Amino acid sequence: MLIKRQISILLEMSNQVGEYYKANHFSDKFNVSLRTVQNDLKAIKEETLMYKNDFIIESKVPFGTRIIVMHNEKFKQFINDLKLQSDEFNTNDRDDRIYKLLNFLLDQRKSISITKCADYIFVSKSTLMLDLKELETIISKYSLRLIQSKGYLWIDGLERDKRICLMDNNYAYLSVLPTNLITGSETGHISFIHNLLINELLHKQYPISDVEFQNLILWLNISIRRIGSFFYLNEEDINDDITHSVEIEIARNIFERIETKYLLRVPQTEINFLAMYINNHSNFRNTDYISEDLNEFILYALEKIKESYPTDFLHDVNLRMSLALHLVPLISRAKNNVQIKNEMLDYIKQSFPYAFDIATYFSYLLSERYNCLIKESETAFLAIYFNKSINDYAVLKGNKRLCIITNLKRSEYFLLEQLLYDQFRKYIADITFVSSQELEKIDLNAFDLFFSTEDNKATEVGLATKLTFFPDASELQKIKVRIEGFKNVEDIIRLFDPRLFFRAEIPAKEKVQKKLVKTASQLYQIENLYEEIELREEFGSTYFGNGVAILHPMHLITNESFIGEIVLKKPIPWDNDGNYVNLVFLVCIQKNNLEAFRAWDYLSPLLFNNQFKQEVLEVENYEHFKQVLEANLKSNIL
Repeated sequence: MLIKRQISILLEMSNQVGEYYKANHFSDKFNVSLRTVQNDLKAIKEETLMYKNDFIIESKVPFGTRIIVMHNEKFKQFINDLKLQSDEFNTNDRDDRIYKLLNFLLDQRKSISITKCADYIFVSKSTLMLDLKELETIISKYSLRLIQSKGYLWIDGLERDKRICLMDNNYAYLSVLPTNLITGSETGHISFIHNLLINELLHKQYPISDVEFQNLILWLNISIRRIGSFFYLNEEDINDDITHSVEIEIARNIFERIETKYLLRVPQTEINFLAMYINNHSNFRNTDYISEDLNEFILYALEKIKESYPTDFLHDVNLRMSLALHLVPLISRAKNNVQIKNEMLDYIKQSFPYAFDIATYFSYLLSERYNCLIKESETAFLAIYFNKSINDYAVLKGNKRLCIITNLKRSEYFLLEQLLYDQFRKYIADITFVSSQELEKIDLNAFDLFFSTEDNKATEVGLATKLTFFPDASELQKIKVRIEGFKNVEDIIRLFDPRLFFRAEIPAKEKVQKKLVKTASQLYQIENLYEEIELREEFGSTYFGNGVAILHPMHLITNESFIGEIVLKKPIPWDNDGNYVNLVFLVCIQKNNLEAFRAWDYLSPLLFNNQFKQEVLEVENYEHFKQVLEANLKSNIL
């Protein structure tokens, strides 16, 4: 494999085919020694030897080195491919360098010198050492280790984890096959994999989603590349009993075609792992796979959710079945560290915060029971099931009994009744209409909320909220606020504790967390809050998007609901994905406090309103923050 400088040398020589280039020309250009250039030219000759029928690299003393072309079209194709590779290799982009370096190291069968690594990504040794620190952080997520010894480097770990690391990081250039496997264009290679999978899956009438089909193409592509470079999976890479005959047959047929096309030897372990991978990512399920233990766990988990959240999912048979079918492959994926990447993760976190929080707690319980870590991307899929149940069955406790005080005719208030049911069906258990005179005769305790279509004593004393005969969008929002447990915007704002507001310049994530958590723990006499937040972060990043982080304990351990925040004067790095944060919230909600959970539904959209975000970053104190929050809630949400 050619390094960046060698590619540049070859491309420059291709501009003047047949012309001689002396070594000192490239020595001056790249500020390296003549010996280094001579080694580069030797490497170029060796790397291009397979193209000897199309072109050759010729060196002749004292003239220099030149390219001699025998097959013009094939040479042009080679150079075009080389240019594409060079264009993709932007050494000024640190992320690109690190990913190229990762791929380079994973391609090595033995340790490689630090000097060669620096040459490969075309940087100094000092820059390389900084890049290696970032690389270590990335690979540690996959149980891989960077070994440095006596000026040499090596990535140590299971072959399975190496492939997963490559797949998760979406290396477009990884689709390029080892030179010994090249049989045509890269497009042709991907097309071959695509058609091969289609034929085999259709032949077996084996259903799989579009997303998983694309993931399977990527996985098989990486597998072919690794096998072609003589990196094989072995028994310790497989944590599941391979008993699914359909998947075994599909995997065997796939690899038989691959062996024929690329003249590879594919061991049984590769077939077994592919069978397991297909099984874990398909929709080919039946209830026979669902064990009694799994059913018992789901009931247990939904009971635990009911204890902490104002939500009862136990009655939802469809949810329980959906979870059971989803968990069978999920548990297997988690045990084998081949979990699905979810491109909708951020959207789900931001759009369904309540369902996502429940799903995170469910993932935590699942991890405890089956001794496997459930990644945030998988949790997002679970959140979809919970959110559907919430919307379909109105599982939230406290469905409201409404009393409408009105002197309208029955035909008139019937329209109002239909509108309220249409808009708020999942919140409303019953609507009763009474006249102003009848109000004095009814049991007020029989109702949760009162509304009135005209001014009267009930509106004067604050018992009832005024609404028009046919409320517009603004009024409907106000009704929603009341139904969800708030009298007004101020009720939502009261969740923000002024004692937990800070505007500061704090350089590190850990110090930000400690400042918020320590203060909150003292004010509310909370034990183990920091530990609970760290536990929560094991199951998903606290980064919320748009420069915002939200700290939240795994268990609902507080006796009161409250929100604290730090407005940072300067953004700080927050996670290993390169996200920076300048606004941090600490959200603590007491058990079964439905209103506090619902309040977050109002607050969450604001965090992605750039105007609101900018206004918050400019506040100097809590009062100013409160004014900004109130104004934006009223104008943007309510």
